[in-house]
Amino acid sequence: MPRNKKFRRIGYLSSLKHFVPVQNHNIINNNCEPVILSNEEFETIRLIDYKGYTQVECSKSMNIARTTVQQLYTDARYKLSLLLLEGRHVFVEGGRVEVFDDESLEKEVGFDEQAMYRMRQRRHRNRQNRNNLN
Repeated sequence: MPRNKKFRRIGYLSSLKHFVPVQNHNIINNNCEPVILSNEEFETIRLIDYKGYTQVECSKSMNIARTTVQQLYTDARYKLSLLLLEGRHVFVEGGRVEVFDDESLEKEVGFDEQAMYRMRQRRHRNRQNRNNLN
């Protein structure tokens, strides 16, 4: 009998639940099977790509093993590629999660000052890179 899955801690529960491809202001309906992106997978994308965490920092924040983060991140990137390349609809839902405030979570996990400084630097660089793309 398998043991129960642990709850994963996330710092943000997206209000956006459905992503669709759009071309010339029209939603593309390609009759393909929609993709389900779990809240845990969404959180790994948010922490690693958006906030600039390493996989180790992400695992501490979510209270799971680094290898689990790596698998969630790989699965999430694959599912997002289906949206971009095949025009599939993506729904964000499901998963065993507990929602925590980002700030309190970082303090509880015990990131030291140097780790917090590095995260802030990565966030700043990520924002600059995003602004340069626009």
